[in-house]
Amino acid sequence: MNAIVAEVRRRGRVSFAEFMGLALYHPEAGYYTKPRPGPGPAGAAGDFLTAPTASPVFARTIAALVAGLEGALGEALTFVELGSGEGLFLAPFLAALPEPPANGTRRVIAVEAAEWARSRIAERCPGVEVVAALAAARWPEGAVVLFASELYDALPAHRVTVHDGALAEFFVEADARGDLCWRLGEPSAPEILTYLGECGLTLAEGQVAEIRPAVRAIHAGHLSWCGHGGVALILDYGHPGRRLYDPRARRGGSLVGYRHHTLVDDVLADPGEVDITAHVNFDDLEHGASDAGWERGELRPLGLFLTSHGALSQLPPAVRRGEPLTPLEWGELGEVKRLLTPVGMGADLKVLAQGRGRPWQAYLRLAAPPPADA
Repeated sequence: MNAIVAEVRRRGRVSFAEFMGLALYHPEAGYYTKPRPGPGPAGAAGDFLTAPTASPVFARTIAALVAGLEGALGEALTFVELGSGEGLFLAPFLAALPEPPANGTRRVIAVEAAEWARSRIAERCPGVEVVAALAAARWPEGAVVLFASELYDALPAHRVTVHDGALAEFFVEADARGDLCWRLGEPSAPEILTYLGECGLTLAEGQVAEIRPAVRAIHAGHLSWCGHGGVALILDYGHPGRRLYDPRARRGGSLVGYRHHTLVDDVLADPGEVDITAHVNFDDLEHGASDAGWERGELRPLGLFLTSHGALSQLPPAVRRGEPLTPLEWGELGEVKRLLTPVGMGADLKVLAQGRGRPWQAYLRLAAPPPADA
């Protein structure tokens, strides 16, 4: 029997948040954590594309942004990637990153829970500090850039609805044959009601929503680790709460699965073999920043964020010169269009930039549009 199903049967009934945690992070059978002899879940050979794996232009643009911040501050930074996977972003990022300023020593830290992935990061990215949790890394001495790509949408979420006028939660049970099925019950934890009240959310009858009461504190903890000055770049699928929980636009919630680049409707089937995700409430991350004493930040579609930070300068030279393209350059251009055009990733993925202190002020100057007469 599948180890995750066996654990659900042992417990008798689990909240969907508990099930999602098992399905993605079970130490032996979890989607992200189980050993993988071949390619990992991200990329063309896996189950889904992320912005860093869609085109090398993404990593080059972030590298140029970090170099710009170091130049503006006159010192080397600590760069942290949360949820580094197997290093598919870090490798091209490091290759594109110029030498740091003479003042200070640049640190690059990869935070990744899966042991198999940490081993691959160490192979791909020599010199990078690889840790299983951010708390295990030595505290920074200077400015920090904290980067996370599609991390928060993979954190366990409670699934709730309104049934006969009362709030109910979705639970998961295993039947006698070992098949997993949904069950409705009273909310499993008081923080669910507290979260809805603090967010001012009133769900309509029959509306389904995914919520993560713990994310605010988790994000505040990540920012607090950074010390007194830094910039956080959070890339994810989601919306502010008023849009994410609009009963007309998203009555059924945002929960989906991915396998072999195909949407999976039944996220209970084949646990451990399917990526499970639900959109992020960016209000949680903004409140977390306030709790940590950081600026709540600015939220931009991915395409607008990348172009404002010079992604067009990273296009193949022939494109910039208006010359005919080779088949390889056409392929590169097609990859970039996924990131920059106002459809697909370019609009659906958002970047939340937050900060504190001198690094944040430097970032705002770099992100500002040029004067009209420039």
